[in-house]
Amino acid sequence: MDRISNLPDEVLCLILSLLPTKQSALTSALSKRWLNLWKLVSNLDIDDSVFHHPEEGKGQREQIRQSFVDFVDSVLARQGDAPIKNFTLKCITGVDQDIVKRWISNVMQRGVSELSVSTDFSLDDVNMSSASLRKLTLHGAVTGGEEFVNPKSVSFDTPSLYYLDYSGLLADDYPVVKMRNIIAAKINLMLTEDDIRRLRAPNNDLLEIDEGFVLRFVNVLSLIYGIRNAHVITFFADTLEVLSPCYNSLPVFNNLRSFVVTSNKDRGWQAMPVLLRNCPRLETIIFKGLLHHVTNKCGDACPCIPREDKGGSLTSCPVKKIVIQGFRGTMKEMTMIKHLLDYLPSLEEMDVFIDEDDPTQLRNREVSDLVLEMFELYNISSSCDVQLLVSEALNKKWDEQGLRLPHF
Repeated sequence: MDRISNLPDEVLCLILSLLPTKQSALTSALSKRWLNLWKLVSNLDIDDSVFHHPEEGKGQREQIRQSFVDFVDSVLARQGDAPIKNFTLKCITGVDQDIVKRWISNVMQRGVSELSVSTDFSLDDVNMSSASLRKLTLHGAVTGGEEFVNPKSVSFDTPSLYYLDYSGLLADDYPVVKMRNIIAAKINLMLTEDDIRRLRAPNNDLLEIDEGFVLRFVNVLSLIYGIRNAHVITFFADTLEVLSPCYNSLPVFNNLRSFVVTSNKDRGWQAMPVLLRNCPRLETIIFKGLLHHVTNKCGDACPCIPREDKGGSLTSCPVKKIVIQGFRGTMKEMTMIKHLLDYLPSLEEMDVFIDEDDPTQLRNREVSDLVLEMFELYNISSSCDVQLLVSEALNKKWDEQGLRLPHF
């Protein structure tokens, strides 16, 4: 018997837990010593791409998809009721969602503490109910085509949960949201372009046609109230748009210290003024991009539309540090930076990172010189330390391309 096989079961199971579950199961063919060890592993990592690679398009074949389902069923059945710590499932080739929900139910009944599920659909009528679950990643992709179906119901009865990463089409309702121990939450509530068109219809004409459509944007408040005690929150661009119809009903985030905002030039900031006012202990904001869809409801959080009551929501915001990522050197961005510096009274530090997706206007020497000059003026005219920075990755990229930009 080799030295590895002589190791204790606990050590061998730890080694197997570092492998994808399919590879872990294959070790049962090595010898009798290894026959049942993989069944004792408390970490399962299941990825359907292992079954479809390397033949392109193979994943669309029903027999291959069924073999994946049979494999997962077999793994869970052989483990019986054994406790499980971590369960990771990546399933993006059309497996029926009732089957996926059955697998989720199995591991939750066995006391899973970390659960990560990525599918090519948004789970519908699902209740994530677990007293042991502490970390949850739930990603439902939106694929191409016109067959977008919003989930009817998504619930989170997870009193021990401290981390949530939730991404999927906006559900009709979130009837149960129990997360009293939540510390960090990332929320990406995706909208279709038809949703956006209806939300922005003049005088809300299209909203009146479908009462269920309107209720969807009211019921989402249950989810937002459920994460109100988090210390770190990330809202993606679609999420900000989702909150626009009900922004005046948003909760106060008393524990929030760090707020991450992912912006998109096609999505609005209507909820930003209230969000900034409702974070009395906010210390850091990270903007992943500043450009957003301009509306007259962005309020005083941005200078996109001239207003007499400038900066009202900013003057009450206690944030001390701002990080801006994806800076491209446009005048809109420069105006936005100046606005933040003018109206955030407690701001001490601002780090602005140049966009890593070349090319940007900053490659033009005249533009970059002008931007640097404006940043120098920002430092002179405000008490905030403003820095224009290049990430290590972008610096390496420029070096590989033979670019020399010493003024950065």
